[in-house]
Formats: sequence, C-alpha cells, structure tokens
Amino acid sequence: MKKNENLAIVISILSLICSAVCVVLLLSNGNAPKKTPADTGKSTQYVMYVGTNDKDTYQPEHSQEEARDIVDAVCLKYFEGYTLQDATGAWTDEAGNITHEYTLVCYFDDADKDTVYRAADEVIKALNQNTVLIEENEISIEYYGGK
Repeated sequence: MKKNENLAIVISILSLICSAVCVVLLLSNGNAPKKTPADTGKSTQYVMYVGTNDKDTYQPEHSQEEARDIVDAVCLKYFEGYTLQDATGAWTDEAGNITHEYTLVCYFDDADKDTVYRAADEVIKALNQNTVLIEENEISIEYYGGK
C-alpha cells in the first residue's frame, strides 16, 4: 500500500509541474488573456437623449445634420469615446399636443456624472432645449480584441 501512496504523490507533483510549465509557456507566447477595463468589474454607462426641436417654437431650428454636428462636437470635447445614434422621439406638451422630433442618443461608458452634466448643459444651450434625458445604468463591458 505504501508504494501506491508514494506513486500518487509523485504523479500529483508531476501534474502540478506540468500545469506550471503550461502557464509559463502561454504567458511567454503572448497568448495570455488580455486585460481590459471590463476586467475590473461593473461600469457605469450614461445615455443622453437629446431632442432637437426648439423649446420655444416646438419646431426644428437646425437641420438634422447641423444638430448632429453640434452634439458630436460637444461629445468630442468632453469624452474620449462615445456612440451617437439617430432616433425619433415624441412627447405631449402641457396643452396636450403631441410633438415628434428628431432625437440624438449619446452613449458614454465609464464617464463621470459631472462631465455628462457639463456636456448636457452645453447641448441644452446650443439647441435651446428645456431638458435632456439622462439615463444612468450599471453595465458590464468588454473591449474584445479577438483571438
């Protein structure tokens, strides 16, 4: 029985050594998993919805291209990266009138709230809005670079 116990110990030690060698080889060949910001856990994503109809006239005072350029310029000023999408929004005013408008949706990952508010302040002024809608979401992100 003693021979079997010794053999089991030797096999376990050899198995650990083989595992260690494999890890070292993987790391030295650059095949180690790439660390990304997502590896640190959850992230906060802010989504800003920007209507483009003027708050006083309820009409678009800028073309869609002009409004997009304005919002894009503000986003470039405040964020290293973002996603900008076109959408259509609708709302009902105090008199019960329904208004549809071209809307821009801005996604900011790993941004801080104060920066989002500064960008929103600038967009509100530039497009003469009463408000913009800001959503705050806890998400998991991964910048996947392939295999």
